[in-house]
Amino acid sequence: MGYIALALSSGVLLGIWKFGLSFYRGRISSYAVVLFSAAAAAVAYVVLGSLAGTLAFDAQDLLAGLLGGACNLTGTLLLLKGYERGKVGVVTGIAASYVLVPLAYSFVIGEQITWVMAAGVLVIMAGVAIFYSASMQEKSVKEKPEAASARMPIVLALGAALFWGLAIVVLDEGTQVSVTGTLALSQVPQVAFTLVAVLLASRTSRAFAGVSPRAIVVLAAAGVALALGNIAFFTAADEGDIGVVSVLASLSPLVTAMLALAFLRERLERREILALAVVLGGTALVVV
Repeated sequence: MGYIALALSSGVLLGIWKFGLSFYRGRISSYAVVLFSAAAAAVAYVVLGSLAGTLAFDAQDLLAGLLGGACNLTGTLLLLKGYERGKVGVVTGIAASYVLVPLAYSFVIGEQITWVMAAGVLVIMAGVAIFYSASMQEKSVKEKPEAASARMPIVLALGAALFWGLAIVVLDEGTQVSVTGTLALSQVPQVAFTLVAVLLASRTSRAFAGVSPRAIVVLAAAGVALALGNIAFFTAADEGDIGVVSVLASLSPLVTAMLALAFLRERLERREILALAVVLGGTALVVV
């Protein structure tokens, strides 16, 4: 059951990464956020892979890494746009539906899980659904009634979920030779695209407006958390069922919400607390 522990740790680390991205929402450019976090993640992949002796590249890694990285880049930019327009807990929770893509992929390739684990997966998904539906209800009361404005964060979060799910499937195919090598390559599109976007900006200073040394440290730390989380995730996926691993890693919105509660004063409502209990119960079924 070692892959279960890896998947759970992945969920915690990815939750920290998402919170790090949301910490400066609306205060600095989305491109700067992606650039600093992706660059830190790339360095972490290379350093950790070199130290462990697992850093390697081949043609399969190249294609999967670059394509998966492009999907991740699109998903992350959509997530940041959602953060700018909506509540962190809501957007992160809806984006957790990315798990449906690798779950479908797991079914197609014929991976098998026990009935108890399947029940646990369903309970976890129900808990996540309760979590972000409660958050959406609270948001609808607080915000202006314009329907288009209220729907936009949801649409952006669903778009992020789609591209993140596709990235997992693509990267899973490429991590057969080297997890760190494929993941290092996956950062190339993100660093290259955001760097070019910044350089081509009409006013480069605007792209970095509000970026302080503290912000760089926070975003770099988020990038390292992303790297560690992804290494744990794809190592677990190589050892176990990618669908189960994806569900366990999808607990990251709860971690993000707890951090938002502590640092951004975003309160958890009763239904959200109930959702947390349901998710923990489903996790227990998977782990047993």
